[in-house]
Amino acid sequence: MAPESAAALPLHRPVRVDEIKLRGSRIAVHAEAAELAGIARMLDLPSVEALEARYLLSRSGERVKLEGEIKAALHQTCIVTLDAFPVSLSVPLKLDFAPEMPENPRRKSADADGGEIDVEVRLNEDDPPEPILDGVIDLGAVTLEFLALALEPYPRKPGAAFAEPAPEQPPESPFAALARLKRSE
Repeated sequence: MAPESAAALPLHRPVRVDEIKLRGSRIAVHAEAAELAGIARMLDLPSVEALEARYLLSRSGERVKLEGEIKAALHQTCIVTLDAFPVSLSVPLKLDFAPEMPENPRRKSADADGGEIDVEVRLNEDDPPEPILDGVIDLGAVTLEFLALALEPYPRKPGAAFAEPAPEQPPESPFAALARLKRSE
């Protein structure tokens, strides 16, 4: 989630981490009509009719675990016919949040040493936790991010088929005309 662009997002639902109960807090996010129009513009969709998310947030120390589901009813534009068609989405998600870590001092010294940074990548581990910024998690930003990821990048209306254009006949070459003249002699 891009914190620098959070102000431009059409859906905000900030939740203070210190208000989340240890046993868990259930939170629902429902987008209003003006927010739905802004979401449609942001995602370049013909329309978004409904967007709701239900989350369970639980805290363990400074970390927060989020589990939930996003449901949306919207229209996408078919890449074949360019017609808008209805789409229903149901997106389950699980995320972990942790306080934002201060900048790594090794990285600062590496920047001063010419930009070389040693990075260890472990492919068998889970994703790192999302940062908690200023003690707040924006459930609106989470909802929009996972809605955008769930959209089909090349949507096709059910039953729409792409018809290959008929191959063009190559133009007759001048040598073919000469060959006909020679045969007719």
